[in-house]
Amino acid sequence: MPANFTRRRDLLLDSGYGDPERVLAALSAEVAALGLPAEWGTAAPPGATEALRAALAPRLARLPADQRRLARHVPEFVTVRSGDLATALWLARAEHGDALDLPGFLLAVLDALLSAGRERDALAYARFMLDLRFDWGRLYREPHLAYGFTRTREPNPLVWRLLEELGARGERLRVLELGCGVGNDAFGFLGASAVDGYAGVDVSQDALDAFRARVERERPPVVPALVAGDFAEVLERPPEQAAGANLVYSYSSLHYFSSGELARIHALVRRLLLASEGDGFFAFGIKGAGSVWEGQGLPLYRPDVWVNWDGQSRWFPSREALARQLDRAGFEIRFHELHEHWGYSEHGKRDVFHYVLCSPRAGE
Repeated sequence: MPANFTRRRDLLLDSGYGDPERVLAALSAEVAALGLPAEWGTAAPPGATEALRAALAPRLARLPADQRRLARHVPEFVTVRSGDLATALWLARAEHGDALDLPGFLLAVLDALLSAGRERDALAYARFMLDLRFDWGRLYREPHLAYGFTRTREPNPLVWRLLEELGARGERLRVLELGCGVGNDAFGFLGASAVDGYAGVDVSQDALDAFRARVERERPPVVPALVAGDFAEVLERPPEQAAGANLVYSYSSLHYFSSGELARIHALVRRLLLASEGDGFFAFGIKGAGSVWEGQGLPLYRPDVWVNWDGQSRWFPSREALARQLDRAGFEIRFHELHEHWGYSEHGKRDVFHYVLCSPRAGE
């Protein structure tokens, strides 16, 4: 499940709404009644902005004038004034209490973004807040994204860094990759002499089908086992293919999860590794503070969670924030490095990644 679902719910809870599901159901009904799109892309066709504002107008006319005025300030608040959507919603709740027409206010924020000429931000906001039936697999087919998920490429350098580090220790590795995609990093592991087994997990069946097709063509020494599913659900009930894994690996996937989901994933990874024979290792690459995508779109929570222009919310942690989270989760860091990638996320632009290798602390 994408972080949008849980971050949207947490946003409402933090703003004082004890039943976020009821609020979201009401918002979904409003979207349907107005004839708004059930799914939102990352680019609007010509004339769509005017048509969208016209569709919103009858609903916004029923919103109290003082709430409409407050919503009009949100675009400036989250950009020029260094605010964020969570604080804007909390302030609206504090100002109007139970009288706040929350579905109407959320739609008024969309109208305010469009009125301010911030079309890309408006579409990102709509995809995050209003696209309640979001299909994660659509990201793999989205033609407007800067980075193509299904593009084949060489393994990321973290793979070679891990094989060097763990190979020097004489470790025999059984890899479980979370978010394997089409197998780009996997093929680094599959051809390594230190790797005895590999299982990959991804939510996209299209990506897994492409992975299998590559295996048929390239015939790597290690035959991968591939599992379709959500990370946490697979870790909760590890399939036979993941049994005995002593290296859990993920690249550019964990920033999609909310803090609560990450805590659960970390706990499940730790449980899996402590059950393996010998040492267990958790390794991942995650975009960090200073990433090309930090600052693109709308700040959801300051300082480091953003709703990017593809509508997905992502966490861009500082080195210190990431280290604190791993410590709380019961992991000891073996290395933690910052690496730059050129052209990984956007052509010709630099991106910043944390490279982390850690192990579960025993006896906690």
